Amino acid sequence: MSPSVTLMVFAYWAVAVIIGLVFFRKDILTFDTKFDTRRIILLVFSVVILAVNAYVYSHSTSDGGRSVDALSVLVFSIGNGVAETFYFYAFFRLGESLVGRFTANQWARFIVGFVFFMIYSGIIHRFFWLDILPTHVVQTSPFKPFFMPVQLMIASSWALAFFWYRDLRTVIILHSLVDLTMILSVKFSLFN
Repeated sequence: MSPSVTLMVFAYWAVAVIIGLVFFRKDILTFDTKFDTRRIILLVFSVVILAVNAYVYSHSTSDGGRSVDALSVLVFSIGNGVAETFYFYAFFRLGESLVGRFTANQWARFIVGFVFFMIYSGIIHRFFWLDILPTHVVQTSPFKPFFMPVQLMIASSWALAFFWYRDLRTVIILHSLVDLTMILSVKFSLFN
């Protein structure tokens, strides 16, 4: 990866951390310790879908013969897990806030927040990550059709964690695990 691309990634993360610290300090510093049945089911679902994602992703991508860069694995998994969770949460909260001006309906707020989250996710992956990451999707993989439905289930579980519990910490961990799967499958380097 060229120094300019590496700098773009680190700048992208830095902006996210600033957004997180400025706007979500309370959500970062507090943690809802109530683990009711709904939250446990959501957490179990999230972990199961991450396992399914790991299988689907690793069987629908190629590393192009690249070797694992351990430092990139560590830095990317944690850095992107933290940064993109802040971005996703920011757009989710923006959608919630905008619709909240017109209705107090909680599910309307969730749906609009989720739509904003998905729009941001689609845009950033299409116009940023696809240009940065090496070609890695195996178009002929029989698992490729399952990729987007699995991603939608992941996003749904994260949006519910935001909505019901304002749980950034769990989503950061889950997102880091998704990023770990990605970088181990694609094997790109942030530093070469």
